[in-house]
Amino acid sequence: MTRTPLVTRTQLARRNLANPTVIARRVVGTPAEVAATIALVRDSGRLVSMTKPRQMPGDSRVTVTVRFLDNHGPAPAAVRRLRRGHVVAAVAVPAVGAIAAVGYLAAQLVNTVRSAVPLIAGVVLVLIVIALLLRRSGRCCPGLHCPGCGH
Repeated sequence: MTRTPLVTRTQLARRNLANPTVIARRVVGTPAEVAATIALVRDSGRLVSMTKPRQMPGDSRVTVTVRFLDNHGPAPAAVRRLRRGHVVAAVAVPAVGAIAAVGYLAAQLVNTVRSAVPLIAGVVLVLIVIALLLRRSGRCCPGLHCPGCGH
């Protein structure tokens, strides 16, 4: 039995010459780390075989040799599911905020107009009275007598 040397993540994987599409790697780490790595390869559907975990002498780490299929292309893109709840919230929250802001501003405008109605009515009444006093009626002066009007 030949021993496979330790291969780190940064090194290229050793290729099995009998089957060029199978990669052999030695995984070293805590039992949880090794189990997670093996589960990742197994869940991807590429696991060919693995050895039994062996405890490293004088250490809490274990070692396992894993053989898996090499996929020559890049990993497929992850499928993103549309989450309708997030989309609805992303649209509804700003829309409700905009409607609330418009309603608040409309209420402020109505209150301002209601409080200013007596002032506006008073100004309009004064302008009407001035217009009536300055109105020319026939041949009379508008109230101020000029030298030649005769009255």
